[in-house]
Amino acid sequence: MFYLIWEMGILLLLAVGFGVFVGYQLWSGDARSAEADAAVAENARLRQENENLARRLGEAEAQSRVAAADPSPARVEAPEIAMPETVVRDAATAPSATPKPKPAAKPAPAKPSAEKPSAAKPKAAAKPKASPKAKSAPKPGKPAVEAGGDLGAIKGLGPKAAAALKTGGVTSVAQIAAWTDADIERWDAAINGRGRIVRDDWVGQAKKLTG
Repeated sequence: MFYLIWEMGILLLLAVGFGVFVGYQLWSGDARSAEADAAVAENARLRQENENLARRLGEAEAQSRVAAADPSPARVEAPEIAMPETVVRDAATAPSATPKPKPAAKPAPAKPSAEKPSAAKPKAAAKPKASPKAKSAPKPGKPAVEAGGDLGAIKGLGPKAAAALKTGGVTSVAQIAAWTDADIERWDAAINGRGRIVRDDWVGQAKKLTG
């Protein structure tokens, strides 16, 4: 019997201790949470104040930099001074002191001078010297070519053909004018003219040039 009472007492003590422990944990958690909330709120308030102070400090620094960059002093407007009514009335009724400008006198027209400018007599033109008589120009006509004229006067007779003819002994237009049909064939083959002598009529041109 005594043993059972003692066991029940121990169990009751254990239950009370467990209840106290659980209650302490619950109540202490609420207290810590309330303190934490208060600390967070205080921290937020302090942060807001710091931000406000930093913003005001930045505005003050910006204003000081602007004032330092602008060296011109601030203009101070002078206060308007009200004039007495008597002075204003006297100034309005006083006659204007500035005289009216007189009209300018018209300038008298200048009289023309009686003396007439003497006309300068032109100097006698020098008589042109008699130009020497020009030599009589040659009468137009066909250009006369000497018997020993240049072979290039014949149209169609180029430098190479002239060189070949001179190599063969033909050095004047008169020689070409005296060519026969046999001579024409022989010289055409010699200069490789391919009928150029007949086609360009060298013999006829030479006869006209030698006249």
